[in-house]
Amino acid sequence: MLLGGGVRRAAGWLLLVVPFIPLRWIFDDPPGTTWLLPPSEWILGIFVFGALAWLAARLAPDVVERATDRVGGWVEGPSERAFRFGALGLLAVLLLCASTFAFSRTPLLIDSIIQLFQAKIFAGGEVFADAPAFEGFFTTQHMVSDAGRWYSQYPPGHAAALAIGVWLGAPWLVPVALSLGTAGLIAATARRLFGSGVARVALVLLLLASFFWFMGASFMNHVSALFFTSLFFWAFVRWAVGDVPARGGAEIPDGGEPGTGDRPAHVGWLALAAVSLGIAFLSRPLTAVAIGLGLAIPALRDAGRRWWLAAIVALAGVAIPASLYFINNAATTGDPLVAGYLRQWGSAHELGFHASPWGDVHTPLSGLRNELVDLGLLQSFLFEWPIPALWPLAIVLVAGWSSGRWEGRLLGAFFAIPAAYFFYWHRDAFLGPRYLYEGLPFLIPLLAVAFTRLRERLAGRRVAWLGGLDAGAFAAALIGLCFLYSLGYGIPQRFRVYATGLESVKKDLVHEAREAGIGEGLVFVKVSWGNRLISRARNLGVSASVAERVYRNSDHCEMELIVGAAELEAWPAARFETALLEIVRPDEEVEVARINDDPTLQLVPGRSLAPACVGELVYDRDGREAMPNPPSYTNYSPHLAANRPDLEGQLVIARDLRGLNERLRALYPERPAYLYRNGEFVKLD
Repeated sequence: MLLGGGVRRAAGWLLLVVPFIPLRWIFDDPPGTTWLLPPSEWILGIFVFGALAWLAARLAPDVVERATDRVGGWVEGPSERAFRFGALGLLAVLLLCASTFAFSRTPLLIDSIIQLFQAKIFAGGEVFADAPAFEGFFTTQHMVSDAGRWYSQYPPGHAAALAIGVWLGAPWLVPVALSLGTAGLIAATARRLFGSGVARVALVLLLLASFFWFMGASFMNHVSALFFTSLFFWAFVRWAVGDVPARGGAEIPDGGEPGTGDRPAHVGWLALAAVSLGIAFLSRPLTAVAIGLGLAIPALRDAGRRWWLAAIVALAGVAIPASLYFINNAATTGDPLVAGYLRQWGSAHELGFHASPWGDVHTPLSGLRNELVDLGLLQSFLFEWPIPALWPLAIVLVAGWSSGRWEGRLLGAFFAIPAAYFFYWHRDAFLGPRYLYEGLPFLIPLLAVAFTRLRERLAGRRVAWLGGLDAGAFAAALIGLCFLYSLGYGIPQRFRVYATGLESVKKDLVHEAREAGIGEGLVFVKVSWGNRLISRARNLGVSASVAERVYRNSDHCEMELIVGAAELEAWPAARFETALLEIVRPDEEVEVARINDDPTLQLVPGRSLAPACVGELVYDRDGREAMPNPPSYTNYSPHLAANRPDLEGQLVIARDLRGLNERLRALYPERPAYLYRNGEFVKLD
């Protein structure tokens, strides 16, 4: 995708303006916006740090200059090899610290938990496991149980990568290794396009971009997608630019125009790029398609008269690994064109504007909202600055200081991702605007160029509205203060949030069992009433989509009575599903009920509860009048991956379904049974 000057300026204005759009107010607190800063905080940060930078540049310009020169010496002084290995070594430390001390080397979101479980299936040499006899004890939101098969709904690429870590006994090392490789590839690409100076700045930015290494230490499939996207773009640039920068140590000057477009390098580089993009497709298909389409026209232009050969190589290269996606579908869902997502949720999971699997309607307005929210979140999550992080790039674009062909391609490839996700109904912001994470191979070099360009353009320029101050000194002071803030406060605060949050997800139940002297057994994890409701509904054969939609849009006491009747009278699945759909209510008719510490529990206000519902609440409270603190129940999903896929390990960890537990115990008659609650194991008679 080639972006002209007008489009680049428009993109710059968008990046400048997004932080000041009151998105949470306009869209009434959309999901995934907890960390979205309001315009008032950005204005305060700009005013305070702008004033401090002005004072520093006015009162101590020599100090600012010396500090700038010293930082420049740290970046430019070492040899190429020493700088690269030193930066990657420091990044390895950051990734390992994030993985160990912030995330406890565990997957923290249901998406990555499920993919780790699928990795165990792959590590055992299978594509799927046999479905559990009683689904409700083990069902989780994104595991498909269909036709006797049990498998993840996700594409197979990331789980296959994690399977290597499962074989080695350390799956948490896989994302760390992939992220280190990503950093090396991004820096190598920046060097080939813009020279050694920009490449060094790019590496420094990756070190300071906590969003990169927090996400990069996680189990999310964005990590493998980012690595193969980076490998794709590095190989694509090698093909398009040729070997000019590598011969004799020659470098392309910053802002220069590498390559001529009519003499690309050996077609093998294009083949490597295509294969890498095909592998990225195995982790995140929509992202890979968006990036591939965004760079397809430039690729054909670079190929010149032999565009037909380039097209054949590219299509074949992408198709070979991507075909594994359809082979995996055939082995799991039974249809190469039906992905696990569609088997689990139906056509409501597809792209486009329609009702989502959970009942919300995705419209062009909500699509625009989602992408603006992600761009807004990226401004704060990328560096944890007190001012918008993308402003250096925005200023360069608006000022017309970006004219290079490859800068336009980078910008087009980055914006291709939110353009594609505009059509996707789901959003969340776990660890930040994660749907934009695979845009870093394009965004980081652009930011490195922007920092370099600002230094060149602003040096010695006096600006009237700054009181005649040297704009270069002001910009250096402002950027320096922002990074000092992020290093001294922003990043440590984010680390603290991750390290102290999600404690229930970080629990190692197997380790706790061993500490309690339990080496073998059947462990029932006590969960909330709402969790039991969904699981019991799934156990009776209702689809995941209907169970979620009814749970999110009904009075849960009504749902309890229907589930109980269906269990007692053995209703057929069709009758049960119809009865559930009949109790779906508009949002305004139900309210969150804060009576058992479960923020998802919904009831019709003022209605008395049936005895069966009261009994469920009493069970959640351990028979007390008020909730114990902390609650006696926990999440089950984090413990699923502690099981062997065949559910025949020494410990079998299941969900507590109260009166139904005896059914599962009958399958393991020789094993002692325990109820896990509040960190203790209660032996069951």
